[in-house]
Amino acid sequence: MHIARSARLILSALTICAGISAPASAEENRAYFSFGGDKRLPECTAASVQSAVAGSVARARKDYYGGRTILGINDIQEVAFKVNGLSPLARRYCSGTANLSDGSYQSVHYLVEEHAGFVGVSWNVEACLAPLDKWRVYGSHCSTLRPRR
Repeated sequence: MHIARSARLILSALTICAGISAPASAEENRAYFSFGGDKRLPECTAASVQSAVAGSVARARKDYYGGRTILGINDIQEVAFKVNGLSPLARRYCSGTANLSDGSYQSVHYLVEEHAGFVGVSWNVEACLAPLDKWRVYGSHCSTLRPRR
């Protein structure tokens, strides 16, 4: 019984270590930690970030965006990357053009922030469709998801 419990503990530790030290080909999907490493956040164009942006919009109240969802994001640009400013957390500000489920195109602004994921372990995304933010959850024209000058 004691040996089985020890074996499970060792196997769990090895699984966690294997997940953290993922190969370079899985670089985009790895957990991002800022313990002195260079790479703190995924790029604006990363598939995982685009998926998170689409998921953020899809999770909004159905009447908020009129039931629209994001099918794809084009013309993606990194607006700013800030680290060790007022906050030590890295933030990547991005914008693009979202192709919506109703066939329209709207500007989308999103923020990728480190240590904002589940229990602060990884990154998280906040997204806003600028002309459709009718309750101004993210400020006028999504101002809270844009860098301050």
